[in-house]
Amino acid sequence: MNDTTHSPPSDAAGLAAPRTRRQPRDQRRAQILRESIAFFSEHGFSGSTHDLARQIGVTQPLLFRYFDSKEDLFEAIFKAVFTDQWQEDWPRLIRDRSIPLRERLARFYRSYLGVIFNRDWMRLYIYAGLADVAINRRFFEMVEHQILRPLCAELRAEFHMVPPEAEPITNDELDYVWMFHGGIFYHGIRRCAFGTSSDHEINPAMLEVSIDTFVSAAPNVIARLLRPPSQEDSNP
Repeated sequence: MNDTTHSPPSDAAGLAAPRTRRQPRDQRRAQILRESIAFFSEHGFSGSTHDLARQIGVTQPLLFRYFDSKEDLFEAIFKAVFTDQWQEDWPRLIRDRSIPLRERLARFYRSYLGVIFNRDWMRLYIYAGLADVAINRRFFEMVEHQILRPLCAELRAEFHMVPPEAEPITNDELDYVWMFHGGIFYHGIRRCAFGTSSDHEINPAMLEVSIDTFVSAAPNVIARLLRPPSQEDSNP
């Protein structure tokens, strides 16, 4: 019987094809979330998940394996961009009367603006408002209830006015602090969202001026807002 000589297998036949290593689910979800944030900050929340999936390079069914719905994806964006970056020290700082009020405001805004003064944050906030997505309203409420309403109480305390326990904070007072806050906020919109500047930081000197002007005017403004309407005011 003749021995049959077998040639050794070739590399192509003997080696299994290399497998593409899949990312762990959490990493893949985080990657899709990051790319979704970039997509919606560029195209707005009316952008379709079909276009989103195509830009990311996945199929829609795969996208919805990581997020149950478009609303679920929006919720994840809100958490990543807004709530996860919200700092619990901010409300405490506003209320800390061991620090002068001007310094509290300067510290708060330096920290706060360091979070929100970027293109993705600003554009997502604006697009959410235009598309009536809850992201905008929910962050608005966070700012009002945790920062601006307490600031109204701190202004009264600073100038020895009636405390909120005796006379609740008025809508006019809230409007006053919103106007101050909104002026600083719009500076970020103009620079970051509208592209009028490549510098996405506020001038520290201008921030100080804004705070000084606001605090200096506050006692007269608040006293006027809390003053009962006179008989002359009520006459046509």
